[in-house]
Amino acid sequence: MEKPLGRDALKLIADRFKLLSCATRLEILQLLCRSERSVGEIVRETGYKQANVSRNLALLDRAGFVRRRTEGAFVHYSLAQESLPRLCEIMQDCLRASQAELSRCL
Repeated sequence: MEKPLGRDALKLIADRFKLLSCATRLEILQLLCRSERSVGEIVRETGYKQANVSRNLALLDRAGFVRRRTEGAFVHYSLAQESLPRLCEIMQDCLRASQAELSRCL
């Protein structure tokens, strides 16, 4: 069995989960799971205002979830962590299990 994490490590993990608790950021990450995109492409695909997309991308970048690449006047973003799609799959599995449990109780 792995050694339990200390409080500092648990706080870092909790902070990352807080960052992922925003549906807007999850939608952006979902797009980036498919391929790299420019800010303009994310704006067009989500319908969010550019300022909102840029702010959320900056938060994701600071946390190390995405990486940015500048090409001329355009900034492109991609996933920095290959494990993010798996994390989303785990949460989907948890939701499906919870829904199945809830259905049995009703």
